[in-house]
Amino acid sequence: MTEMVLNLVPVIGGAFAVALEQRLNAKVDRRRDEWLGELATGLEELRERFDGFDPDDLADNDTFVDAVMTATRIAARNSQREKLDALRNAVLNAAMPGAPDEDDQHRFFTLIDDLTPTHLRLLTLLSDPPGWFDRTGLERPQFAMSSNRTVLVQAGMPELAAKGDDMIKRFYGDLERWDLVSGGISGMMSGNAAFNVATNDYAASFLAFITDPRATVA
Repeated sequence: MTEMVLNLVPVIGGAFAVALEQRLNAKVDRRRDEWLGELATGLEELRERFDGFDPDDLADNDTFVDAVMTATRIAARNSQREKLDALRNAVLNAAMPGAPDEDDQHRFFTLIDDLTPTHLRLLTLLSDPPGWFDRTGLERPQFAMSSNRTVLVQAGMPELAAKGDDMIKRFYGDLERWDLVSGGISGMMSGNAAFNVATNDYAASFLAFITDPRATVA
């Protein structure tokens, strides 16, 4: 990986190139080691919490090995905590009984790779608007007789609202193209309806896959 980066710089001093390669290698190695350490810790916690769960058996599960390799490749090029958490949780769920099949896992990992943390937060908000406001402590919007989801997002994601309504529509449009939401963002609806779930079953399955199973296993 570091050699590829260095090859993009055609004229670079030999000593500088060596020093840069060493630093990049160290950074990549540290990122990989931290990532694999998180996975190992998560699997050990599942062993402690879930009767009959044995991580040692996973080495013979080709679908799980594929999940680890895919997630590790994505993690190696990401430093955003939200995406790393989603990847870790996905691998832990891939290790659990009843994990999604190989095709679904492939699609879900592609989504994790493509989605930004803002997309993930928006999807979570739209999957449970009342719960989002309860968890974040943000004040719920006071809707008039009619409203739309843009107003909901403005209240629930002020950091996205600060970028303007057009940016909200773009992020929502991305979720539409990925077939994760149902219904438009600008259509008028009653105030109560604006708090309804806007995501579909596919999105619910994806969100379940990136939710930490340690939070649900007694």
